[in-house]
Amino acid sequence: MSELPRTALERVLARASELQTTGSAEPGDTISEARLVEIAKEVGLDVQHVRQAIAEERAQVVLAEPENGPLLSSLGPSVVSAQRTVTGSPSELLARLEGMLPRLEMMVPIRRTGDRLMLEPRQDTIGNFMRSLGVGGRRFDLVRLDQLVVTATRVDEGRTVLRFDAVMAGARSSERTSAMVISVMLFLLAAAVAIPAFVFSLVLPGFAIATVGVLTALAAGGSWLTWRSVRRRFRTLVARVQNRVEFLLDEAQQGKLEQPPSLLDRMLKGGSNWQL
Repeated sequence: MSELPRTALERVLARASELQTTGSAEPGDTISEARLVEIAKEVGLDVQHVRQAIAEERAQVVLAEPENGPLLSSLGPSVVSAQRTVTGSPSELLARLEGMLPRLEMMVPIRRTGDRLMLEPRQDTIGNFMRSLGVGGRRFDLVRLDQLVVTATRVDEGRTVLRFDAVMAGARSSERTSAMVISVMLFLLAAAVAIPAFVFSLVLPGFAIATVGVLTALAAGGSWLTWRSVRRRFRTLVARVQNRVEFLLDEAQQGKLEQPPSLLDRMLKGGSNWQL
């Protein structure tokens, strides 16, 4: 029997899994991790890679289905996700993030269950003031999220799949609403200005028709420019959020997840340096 190359083997396994899913197997059929690792050994796959793939699959978060539609879809995604395999245990990584994110990103934990930590932007007066002021000369990129879901799934004794899911459905809906409101206001303004044109239509019909046409074109053009501006703004927000979660993953990968010093700590440190 001829041997199959590795790429063909992967396609065969994927196709076999698809056939089993759509075939006569029961919908609830599952396979244990131990059995999956055993099969991987039999077909010559690296066990470490298989365990990492299992951890990445388990790190996937099933989020509530966001509101959707043509306008919302054209704005951009409602969820930004990123994940890496990093050094450390799930409990250690989540504990560091739970202590770091409130100060670094003005995000407060609202729930922690097992290997998952959920946070939302701080909404009190101090949080709003600090967001508007900014700290360290940078903007807070996560403050417009509905929530941030952090999942840490163990790969082996020393490695963990760390995943961030940033939910932005609320911000996306707000941008759509603002664009629609501005468009409606533009058309109402055009209609209000066009009313006197109907008076002139009794004397100069051609002038009235031209005026209404110009006002309609201006309102339509203004609506289009508004939509482009809103879409650009939201996609800029998406890019900033993506960059921020990637930065947090970089910090985790390099072992730099540390709680930043408080203002009091920095003042005390500065005072001790001055005395020296």
